Amino acid sequence: MASENIRADVINVVDRYIAVSLVKELNKDAGWRSEHMLGRMADYLGQLPHSQGGGNSNGAMIHQLSMMFAEPDDPHTKWACAAMDLLKLKSERNHDALFGYVLLRNRPDPLVEGSECHTAAAIGRAVEMSRSALYKNLAAAEEFLIKLIDMYEMGGLLKAA
Repeated sequence: MASENIRADVINVVDRYIAVSLVKELNKDAGWRSEHMLGRMADYLGQLPHSQGGGNSNGAMIHQLSMMFAEPDDPHTKWACAAMDLLKLKSERNHDALFGYVLLRNRPDPLVEGSECHTAAAIGRAVEMSRSALYKNLAAAEEFLIKLIDMYEMGGLLKAA
């Protein structure tokens, strides 16, 4: 199954979900990145302040929060995440197959020297499915999301009426 066989609006839903998932994953580490001496020296123009005992925990946390990524907040992305969450409730294997396929389909496989992109077999291994199981789960996931997308679009038409 080539990516062009999956509807573009389904790919869009999954891409939005991946974007939010990546932001959440990156933000998990907030607070664990430490301030380094070189950075402090640059901040204070080489004149480090004297320690006042308690450290600068408030300043350090504010610094960490400033490094967090903002999650996409538009209604369509929120809907896409809810749709993918529903898919996961319906079938975790459908969810994982579609998520893995959209994430890896156009990315080089680091395990294969000179590869253009992941093969269906490689994606199947990544999501712990045979190639045929991957195709079966992709088809079921796409069918489910198409129904949700159609309902979403129908809701927009009803609001306009």
